[in-house]
Amino acid sequence: MKILKVALTGLALIASSTMFAQTNVLDSKPTNLDGHAFVKHHDYQNRVLDYPFVREDDILWSKTYIQRIDLRQRKNHPMYFPQYPVKLGGGQVRMNMTDNLFKSVLEDQSIVAYEDEYFDEVKTVESINKLLFSIDTVEYEDIDSGELISELDTIRVESKDVKEFLIIEDRFFDKKRSVIDVRILGICPVAEIMNKETYEMEKVKLFWVWLPEARQMLANATVYNTKNSIERMTYDEFLQKRLFASVITKETNLYDRSIFEYKKDRMQQLLEADRIKNDIRNMESDLWEY
Repeated sequence: MKILKVALTGLALIASSTMFAQTNVLDSKPTNLDGHAFVKHHDYQNRVLDYPFVREDDILWSKTYIQRIDLRQRKNHPMYFPQYPVKLGGGQVRMNMTDNLFKSVLEDQSIVAYEDEYFDEVKTVESINKLLFSIDTVEYEDIDSGELISELDTIRVESKDVKEFLIIEDRFFDKKRSVIDVRILGICPVAEIMNKETYEMEKVKLFWVWLPEARQMLANATVYNTKNSIERMTYDEFLQKRLFASVITKETNLYDRSIFEYKKDRMQQLLEADRIKNDIRNMESDLWEY
């Protein structure tokens, strides 16, 4: 009888606490910091999910690839838009991929920038700023007087001028897990900058970022979800799930050549990139045993 009374008392306490918790949830109302019709969490920090450990002795095959992500393609628009930061409420701001990299590299300096995809030479903030902002003197002849007039011409590269990204990645076969895995090693924004001598727009690689170092920042940078805005998606998830469209521009080879160095025609370059993709797909298919 005593056991029954204790059990009933416990159930009553659980029921009352549950009702109290539900009452608290129902009583909570959104504030101006939420910026929505529902209570929203402002101060969450996502953690980065670590990759599975891979031993060098377990890798039977590996190659390194460089791919180009064209931000003008519709599938890659989440990396390009918004062109300017957008407020989300609660002190949160949604920025495109380039603005997040600029903020971390130039303002916060929490991420190190490198000169090339080998990540052995650090690129200073001053050298990057020279690429992004410059003041030059332009002279032109006045129509009425015929005199030369000098004016200051300011060139400022913004995130909307970055139309491409380059990524370098390793593909390898792990015999322990029996999978062909892919790991992105670095990412490079490519901007269109006017050449001061020819006055033509040229593509310039701004800097390279070691992606494992930038994953924590990308894990807390929000991407606009076109299907459901309440379902949060971050740039780290966007990259790891490979939701972008890309074209291979180089694979490790004997001559260390990019595709454009031995295929001059643009159509031939695309066909060569498709051939490399098919080789990877066929090799993965051949690994299956029945």
